[in-house]
Amino acid sequence: WQDHKEKGLLKAEYIDDNVLRLWFEEDLDVSIYELDFYPLMVEDNSGGMFEALKDRERFRLVEGDYPLIWLNPETGVYDEKAIDIAPECIRFFCEKYGQKLKAPEKGVPA
Repeated sequence: WQDHKEKGLLKAEYIDDNVLRLWFEEDLDVSIYELDFYPLMVEDNSGGMFEALKDRERFRLVEGDYPLIWLNPETGVYDEKAIDIAPECIRFFCEKYGQKLKAPEKGVPA
């Protein structure tokens, strides 16, 4: 993912509780969402993939660098205990559950 060509996440910021603010790269602009992960943790937790994120301290350690990433909380590195979610999945969740705070400017290709 580090040599990606597609557009992805530029930034992720912990807001409060289970809410993140997410910046997506667009052509010459950005779109910004706030996403409450609670419905994902409870309703769409297929295979328990979001179970570890119920730990609030771990949830706060989010990064947006193309995918959405939570590094291994013990080592602080990207390894087998890290969690990452592809940007297209996060965008889908944002469109389904999130609140759009900023859309790309009109006239700017999306």
